[in-house]
Amino acid sequence: MAKKYEELDFTDDFMFCKVLTNNPELCRELLELIIGRKVGEFLQIEKQKQIEITADGKGIRFDVYSEDDRNVIYDCEMQTTANRNLPKRARYYQGMIDLNLIERGEDYSSLKRSYVIFLCPFDAFDRGLHKYTFTNRCEELPELLLGDEATKIFLCADGKADDVSEEMKEFLQWMVTGHPGNSNLVKSLDDAVQKARDHEKWRLEYMTL
Repeated sequence: MAKKYEELDFTDDFMFCKVLTNNPELCRELLELIIGRKVGEFLQIEKQKQIEITADGKGIRFDVYSEDDRNVIYDCEMQTTANRNLPKRARYYQGMIDLNLIERGEDYSSLKRSYVIFLCPFDAFDRGLHKYTFTNRCEELPELLLGDEATKIFLCADGKADDVSEEMKEFLQWMVTGHPGNSNLVKSLDDAVQKARDHEKWRLEYMTL
């Protein structure tokens, strides 16, 4: 049974997409918290961006897709149910981002740095971490990165390790409990959710889905 609009929280796809795409500064701050570096000015930020490369191929719909003026692509996905195919889903999303970026005959150097990010209330790998970051590297020489500039990150609210900042822990805790804690970013996100619940146009949009 679908939730009532006033019951939606940040982990619901509709609210997640609305809050981040309509509050680009908050989206930028959240991305900076996740990847640990500055994010440029957004050239585009879209909710439910759909990509279909071929008529008979499997298309995808990104939750929150953005690109900044530093030629970096960010795909942020809310994943509330455990899915044993999540790693391959991340692989497919990465591939579709690349296929969408490059034209026939274009040099591979035109591919942009990209991040595929999954926010999960569960531990996606059952290793106790809050954050799992994957980049391609050489098995024989682990210090040797492939350098393809493709990164996949899984944030897991169910982590137990002391592996992320207090602000990140507060964000992940808020994601599952609804209690914002002391973080200014998380308080701002919580406020954005509260305001969104009073948005009559979005309420009507949700009811027609």
